[in-house]
Amino acid sequence: MGNGKTIVVGAGIAGLVAAAYLAREGRRVTLLEQSHHGGGNMSGFRRGQWYFDGGDQSFESLGVVFPILEDLGVYDEIEWTKTRYRFMSPDFDFFLDSFESVEAALKDAFPHEPGIGELFSGVREVSAFLRRHCDPHSFPLLNDFSIGKLLPFLPELPKLLRWASYDYRVKACSVIKNPALRNWFSSIGYYRMPYLFFAGFWDIWIRDYWHPAGGMQKLMDALATKIEVAGGEIRWRTRVARIESRGGRATGATLSTGEFVEADSVVYSGDYRALVSGMLDGGVFPRRRAAELEKAKLTESLVAAYLGVDIDPEELGAKLDAHHAFWFPNYDALFPDADSGIGAHRSMWVTANFFGRENPGFAPKGKSTLVLQTYSSAEWQGFWRNGCIDGKRTPEYAELKETVGRELVTLAENFLPGLSSKIEYLGVGTPLSSHRFSLNAEGSSGGWCYDDRVSPAWRAPLKHLMKTPLPNLFAAGHYALWPGGVISAALSGRFAANLVLGRPMLTPIGR
Repeated sequence: MGNGKTIVVGAGIAGLVAAAYLAREGRRVTLLEQSHHGGGNMSGFRRGQWYFDGGDQSFESLGVVFPILEDLGVYDEIEWTKTRYRFMSPDFDFFLDSFESVEAALKDAFPHEPGIGELFSGVREVSAFLRRHCDPHSFPLLNDFSIGKLLPFLPELPKLLRWASYDYRVKACSVIKNPALRNWFSSIGYYRMPYLFFAGFWDIWIRDYWHPAGGMQKLMDALATKIEVAGGEIRWRTRVARIESRGGRATGATLSTGEFVEADSVVYSGDYRALVSGMLDGGVFPRRRAAELEKAKLTESLVAAYLGVDIDPEELGAKLDAHHAFWFPNYDALFPDADSGIGAHRSMWVTANFFGRENPGFAPKGKSTLVLQTYSSAEWQGFWRNGCIDGKRTPEYAELKETVGRELVTLAENFLPGLSSKIEYLGVGTPLSSHRFSLNAEGSSGGWCYDDRVSPAWRAPLKHLMKTPLPNLFAAGHYALWPGGVISAALSGRFAANLVLGRPMLTPIGR
């Protein structure tokens, strides 16, 4: 493909990774991003003296993300914090430090429940599989996709196929006799999340979740710098209105200003629904496929309360003793939707995310920032009493999001008594906020729904949507590979770069 011109649309981690690889390989790259900085769901922001990670609060590597960052020369520029998780409910309070401690805590909380040991025996089997084949810095198939490397996986393929369904998760969790607890195990996480992810998360919560010192935005800025140093161009505050095509090939992008940017190839790392329904000519995607993608279910969106509090980081750190502290007021694992009642968030789980000990610059001296999150829905209460997702924000919307933010604070006071009296700053980000700042449909946090029975990426050939009907237009991001999330987004960026360069998608890192 020589050193032709490539446009990359969207500066989330997928777009940043794709552009960084292409620029490093000598490709002329222009990255177009509608925001003033990169990151998308992984971006951060400041409000006065307070810094907050806006969406993702940490992420797993699983032998994929760290090797990519290492290959791009970013990993060593960042100090990394291994995160600690804490789970609390009216019945238990434990840290996810080891399987032994988790299992013991649950057995203490539910002494008459005989199925906990059997359930976690299966979870340990998945953990053993993950630990055999990858660690945070190594996933062998990334560097050698040869038959020799594939052979060790073949005996485990039947198990992987079973584990990749939600139905198998329900079957595995049926050993729990307590109906409330069984429901919790069957439902926590994303909606209808398959057994492999349910079991795998217990493992990676313990050993493989990380936070970049300085915040998520520092990591995104470091990737952007690599692009520019390698000769790539980044245009911030630049929104793409259409991907243009002629003769069955993409020719470039028309911006919201009317400017046309010509290119030999395009990597689109934005919202897939927008690509199908508005950014391309109507006949590019087959009509049936376009209709399926436009109505496909997405992963849940989040509502967040961003708090600046008059609590010293050491004091708050001692109270939480974890970076991610989850409170479960019940075992219902609710998923709000358009029809949920006005008090839906009052009985939700909530997680308190805190990295103030490692990052004193997040807040004024002697004070802290804290991010509270739970699931929500863009359509809840008539788009949060705003009437639509994109319209001018109404006073009713502002009032409702303030109310929900206070409700999350009340939930957090179950393990941080008196929190409300310490608040100096309160900002609330709703799914409408996520939709506005990341352009992800409905504020989706992870692309397509994780349900193996309905995800369009799961049912696509080779489990990806990276190739489009136009041979020089490639998709990247958490919609492009199943399941979505940081790992898939970062990996799709590397895959997309390979495709643009005329290489097999799975060409190993560094070649």
